Amino acid sequence: MYAPPAYVTLPLLSIAWATTILRLLLVRSTVAERRLNAALVFASLSLVLGRPAIRDLVDGQFGYGLTRVLGNVCIMLTAASLISLFSVWALGSEKLPRIHVYALSAALVAGAIMVVLSAPARSRGVSLADEGGWRFAAYCLTYASPIFAAASLNLWISLKAVRSAVAGRERRIFLAVIGLSLFEMADMATVMVTGVSKAVSDGTTFTETHYDSGAFIRLFAVSAGALIALGPALRAAGRRYRSWRVSRRLLPMWRTLTEAVPEVVLELRPKDRRTLSADDRMDRMGVEIRDAILILDRHVVFELGNQAGSAAPLIVATRLHLACRARIAGHSAHGTGVQAHSWSSDIGGEPWELAKLADHWHDAEQVAATLWERRLPQFGGRKQLPSRMTV
Repeated sequence: MYAPPAYVTLPLLSIAWATTILRLLLVRSTVAERRLNAALVFASLSLVLGRPAIRDLVDGQFGYGLTRVLGNVCIMLTAASLISLFSVWALGSEKLPRIHVYALSAALVAGAIMVVLSAPARSRGVSLADEGGWRFAAYCLTYASPIFAAASLNLWISLKAVRSAVAGRERRIFLAVIGLSLFEMADMATVMVTGVSKAVSDGTTFTETHYDSGAFIRLFAVSAGALIALGPALRAAGRRYRSWRVSRRLLPMWRTLTEAVPEVVLELRPKDRRTLSADDRMDRMGVEIRDAILILDRHVVFELGNQAGSAAPLIVATRLHLACRARIAGHSAHGTGVQAHSWSSDIGGEPWELAKLADHWHDAEQVAATLWERRLPQFGGRKQLPSRMTV
């Protein structure tokens, strides 16, 4: 069997597994995404089974040629997952909700048949293709027919979707899927022709060459599919990274505000907290910060003394620090409410707006500490004589 060189296989294998792992971690919120992930897992496993080290280990323990059969079964499971994915695209997730289970079960039954068909040849330590005959023809038809059907269905759905797709990236993706589907249909048709020709004769040079290069064809097809599925994973990774960075910027401010106003923190069960995405955590943190600011309205002090030359976010952050100190110290609220509400509304509640405020949080903490130590009345201290009220 033709084995492509390592400098070709390893990069393509890395693409397939990197895409699979990224999608399993980041892109799994919808039924369609989970079914596509399942297809990638089975396809990537088929590539691993083709590696020489894995092949030698498995075949040495369980019989010659078993890894090739198991790799073909994984490809059939991939086709079953794609069929269930296409049903979601064509009919929606509400119709045929158990089609994935049925498709995987059918693929496993077909896989068991393939194991049985190849068992006599494997027990003699030879390839089923070398023996030929009706067993090899039945093996090829059992393997290729479901994949050919899945590729045909994918082609039909993609041809319908590409006409209504938005020009640009979406249309390019459908065109790539159409090309990959046509390639798979041609490949599986050749596999079926190979099986039949070997059953009635010795085959042809073309079919022999195609069968021997099957591992490389599979590697190419899976890698191409992985590249198509990589885009959403990269975009999800980018969103998560941006959310993580904003959350890190917000964290010091969130800790200070929730220490002063702990009632704004919504308690979650541990299992619910683990299911939160990076975007969800950032949004929750922003909401809790905003709620705390609204509660601190009546503790906000506007007279900060000689701070007019400071940047606006620093002044706002300083006021919030002082309001937190006043509330924690038990000072009564003050202010008109209307004025305070207008002030808090100017801060902005978007995460990026709060992050700009959080960037000045540490410096504002030092300014607020200095002002607080002066114990002026507006900061909760005792009233002083007018001559001493310079700030």
